[in-house]
Amino acid sequence: MFGRRGREKHGLLYWYVGREYVFSFIVAFLFFFFIFFVNQILVLAQKILLKNVRIADVLLLVVFSIPQFLMYTMPFSSLASASMVIGNLSSQNEILALRSSGVHVKHIFRPILVVSIVLSGATLMIADWMIPYTTALYKDLYAEILQSMPTFELKSYSSTRFGKRVISNGAVDGNVLYDVMIFDDADSRQSRVITATEGRITVLDIDRYLYQIDLENPQIMITDSARVNEYSLASASSMTLYLDLSSSASGLVNITPSQMSISQLREAAEERLSEQESILAQKQSSISNAAQDLGESLFFLDRNDNPTMKTVLKEASFLDQMKSTRGFSFYYQYYRSELQKKMALSLACTFLVFIAFPISFFKVKNGRLIGFGLSMFVACAYWFFIYFMHVKAIASPLHPALFLWAPDAVVFIAGLLMLWRTRK
Repeated sequence: MFGRRGREKHGLLYWYVGREYVFSFIVAFLFFFFIFFVNQILVLAQKILLKNVRIADVLLLVVFSIPQFLMYTMPFSSLASASMVIGNLSSQNEILALRSSGVHVKHIFRPILVVSIVLSGATLMIADWMIPYTTALYKDLYAEILQSMPTFELKSYSSTRFGKRVISNGAVDGNVLYDVMIFDDADSRQSRVITATEGRITVLDIDRYLYQIDLENPQIMITDSARVNEYSLASASSMTLYLDLSSSASGLVNITPSQMSISQLREAAEERLSEQESILAQKQSSISNAAQDLGESLFFLDRNDNPTMKTVLKEASFLDQMKSTRGFSFYYQYYRSELQKKMALSLACTFLVFIAFPISFFKVKNGRLIGFGLSMFVACAYWFFIYFMHVKAIASPLHPALFLWAPDAVVFIAGLLMLWRTRK
């Protein structure tokens, strides 16, 4: 990339700038890594750390979740290290000295670009290989932990919601509940209120998260939404109520599109392609039929026949509604958006350094600190920008690449324009 003569002539400069960039990257990486790492610890603490799970399992979960936030740590660290290196060279007048000696500034930028490209490749590997692999390990370990600890916990004198059921109880002694009251809205029309002096919870199938509650001396009141003035009462010596928590428990360990590899996202998008084509065809057919109906109504309206202006306006409104209806599959767009996001974030390690280059033409004190402060501002703005564009990409029928690559394009073009303007 440099050429043999260029490497021989500027080899020492390349080595010096590259070494400073790598050192600054390590410092910035540790800073961002610590922020995301602490956040992940807090998330796990909220989920399972407070439920007497082994510390070794918690640490493994943290290790398996590290690649998730490396997707952001790597680009932000690349930006911060470039800003720190160039800011430091500027504050120490080293850039001015090099330019006075006839060394072009491109020779300062080259080693930074080369290392940032390597970082982009590493980030893409993390997104495409490490995240899916560690997510599978995380999922398996999390499922084992869920099976080894209570799926839910009932405390004395508390109320707990399970789907469309709410269990309110008095004292709790092991798996025995006292003064039980259950509000059951599982039926769309009928609601049940069950009271019992005592209830005992047992596990039916821990792998499928199935439980049963055996109630003693229950009383049941049933109301019907279709007959608000009536209710039914019933009582028994015992009653068994079953709880299926598989849907809520399995949702904790499902793999999301952001955790899939690039090939998995492409396959998932291709599977939804037929759904996308069907939606587009149906929308086009609805628009054609609505336009035909409107045309016929306008034709007969001119002849003073049956259709009224109210009918014409109603059909015109329906036609406009059909044209504005979302004509795409949500999941088709979602998978494609995640695919573009993975690649855009990976290459952000390279694009973001361009915004740091213009600072080399300003002589400031504490350049390394100023550079780091600048990178923090740009990183926050970029994070918000790509999150905003990701939401827009999912909700738009346009290709997600137009949205997800916009943040990279903006920082790249802005960096080039600022660099060009400061050199004038």
